[in-house]
Amino acid sequence: MSIALIAGRGVLPVEIARRLSAIQKPGLILTLGGEIESLRPFSGKLIEMRTPNLGRAVREMKSYGADKVIMAGTVAKKFIYCLPLLFDSLSRSVLRRSLHDDHSLLGEIVKSCEEAGISVIPYWQILPEFIALPGRLSSRSPSAKEISDINYARDILRVILPCSFGQGVCVADGSVVAVEAMEGTDKMIQRAGEISGRGVVVKMMKENQDMRYDLPTVGTVTLGTMHMAGLTCLAVEASKTLILEPDKFFALADKYNIAVWGIDNAEEISC
Repeated sequence: MSIALIAGRGVLPVEIARRLSAIQKPGLILTLGGEIESLRPFSGKLIEMRTPNLGRAVREMKSYGADKVIMAGTVAKKFIYCLPLLFDSLSRSVLRRSLHDDHSLLGEIVKSCEEAGISVIPYWQILPEFIALPGRLSSRSPSAKEISDINYARDILRVILPCSFGQGVCVADGSVVAVEAMEGTDKMIQRAGEISGRGVVVKMMKENQDMRYDLPTVGTVTLGTMHMAGLTCLAVEASKTLILEPDKFFALADKYNIAVWGIDNAEEISC
């Protein structure tokens, strides 16, 4: 078995590459805006793709002998709208078949890989200790006001998640301040800071979403953006959210006095 990695931006692909190198000989890494120099020490072969080229990715994986692939990291959504003419024919076909939301688009990419005999495996299996646990995760518990906002945000997400346009929402004083769309969590938090300067951030996963890809993810950048925006509490769905660099993450949460809580989709939290 050989596992290839398709790496977008961020620390997640680098940590996955590090873990993979410990369990197999250095494998194939294909980057799309990824941290090339950080990834290079963990690759047997590293290929930089400047634009999405799924056809080449499949050919390279087959040639390298990879029968499994992990997809991780962020890829700029502007590719969908600004550069589609630069895509290869398979990537354009995937784009035509999808609904352009993350879940649909990634689902079509997974389908294309599987049709080529390459199975997609979930990256959380490589990083089990990064999965958020239920309950209090930071030193500070949420206040009664923050708990009320968390419960309201969770109810809002139950409604909008099936629409597939965002995994997060910011709530302050019982009002929705910002909803995550294609711009991503950090820019949603920045907007919330400009509007309210306070509140909570809640991230959850679409029910029955394929856990092989697109898990909600938070990290130190999330906390730094919250701190700058004046938001004081982060709630994430337990067992369905990745917390990047957890030691650094929780130390920073304590430094900024940000409460972090692992929530259950079906149950309200209480004081």
